[in-house]
Amino acid sequence: LQNSNSNRELTDVCFVDQNTGWVSGWTGTILKTTDGGQNWNALPNVPPNNAYYSVIFKDAMNGWATGYSGKIIHTTDGGESWTNQTSPVNTDLYNVYFLDSQNGWIAGGDEGSFPSFIRHRAILHTTNGGNSWSAQYNQSDKSPLESVYFIDSNNGFAVGRSGIVMNTTNGGIDWNEQVTLGGDLRDVTFTNGNLGFIAGDYTYRTTDGGNNWNIMQLPTTAHYSGIYFPDELNGWAVGGDNGSGNGIIYHSSDGGENWSLQNTPALEALYAVFFVNSTAGWAVGHIGTVAAAENSTPVELTSFTASVDSKNVTLNWITASEINNSGFEIQRLKKSEDEELQTWDVAGFIKGYGTTTEEHNYSYDDKNLESGKYSYRLVQIDYDGTRNVSYVIDAEISSRPTDYALLQNYPNPFNPTTTIKYSIPVNGNVKITVYNSIGEEIKTLVNEFKTAGSHVVELNAQELTSGIYLYRIKSGEFSSVKKMVLLK
Repeated sequence: LQNSNSNRELTDVCFVDQNTGWVSGWTGTILKTTDGGQNWNALPNVPPNNAYYSVIFKDAMNGWATGYSGKIIHTTDGGESWTNQTSPVNTDLYNVYFLDSQNGWIAGGDEGSFPSFIRHRAILHTTNGGNSWSAQYNQSDKSPLESVYFIDSNNGFAVGRSGIVMNTTNGGIDWNEQVTLGGDLRDVTFTNGNLGFIAGDYTYRTTDGGNNWNIMQLPTTAHYSGIYFPDELNGWAVGGDNGSGNGIIYHSSDGGENWSLQNTPALEALYAVFFVNSTAGWAVGHIGTVAAAENSTPVELTSFTASVDSKNVTLNWITASEINNSGFEIQRLKKSEDEELQTWDVAGFIKGYGTTTEEHNYSYDDKNLESGKYSYRLVQIDYDGTRNVSYVIDAEISSRPTDYALLQNYPNPFNPTTTIKYSIPVNGNVKITVYNSIGEEIKTLVNEFKTAGSHVVELNAQELTSGIYLYRIKSGEFSSVKKMVLLK
């Protein structure tokens, strides 16, 4: 546990790196740390409010917080000073999400008050960093929303009480009640366009972009208030046990397929969780609780690079130290304009050095790739099966050859047709000529301008007699000759 220096309900947590983070809470509380949580300090110039339910920062300077009765505040200096932004509604604003420094959404509403208890649901949107907010969705007699998340500028989800899941495919111009799941829903997050998670009285997972939500195998003897995945494999769900009320943290290392209970010192319920990578994270909750993950990185990766040679990619990485390292699974993704076709495939595995404090160099060759853009990542695997994902690096296999080449015809010997492949690295005139064994020109196969790339030409020798023939390419300063045999 970290000392938050607060006894307030802490509702949300956000970090921009392993050192700098903020926490929101009741009674106008916003805390900040610049040393990973070793010291938490209450920011002195926060506008008063009954509660701030959510806080988000896109960098070390620019942040927003939302709260009770339509409260929205913004800072441009890391929280040293705040300005009020105008909300078009006066309902509670439970969650704020920004896709970038300009485009943001807020989810909220309320259950109503005595004597009418008329419920209300709202989704707000800004395209200018909150200088102006508009209500994309604003309806009475609808259960409130508690979380909103956007995968990209068009596709977003919002979840709330009574199991409601809403989605949009046009940036929020239209919001649809997609499905009603069981229980109250409190948090939603995605790791890519397909893989998403919801936490609430029950927990759910989608692998098809939200078309279908399936309940996850987490104990139903608890309620879950926060869920977060810093990568596609590692995620945490936090909440409170329904019986004791104690805080609980569950971890998945396989994209939500399986979950394990983690040891936690939190004796109070937890409301939110945030991780900056697969090892450094924080959870906050009841009566000032701040729990920090033990930042004991099993492998200290100091370098990870890719180099390209023709159709081959060589990956090199260096570790400064390793703890219980079984090895590295190399994963490759080929990029496509259709994101649904993009999947991480296992390219290979390199054995690790177990436990060592010495520097080690690793290398892996991914050979004979098709042209295109590729992404690579390392999945470090402990002896106990725990998986940790590295950052992603990119490589591109160009369809344009780097050298001139004239390949051997195929088939060879042949009768009566054969194909000849050749490559040119730059645009230019190409001439391919066939000669007999005494050097007489027999036929011209190509004599025209060609674009850079690989090309194929067919020779039909129906009218020629059996024997040895030569074929020659000339393009710019490049010239090459090869022999072929016609057998009839």
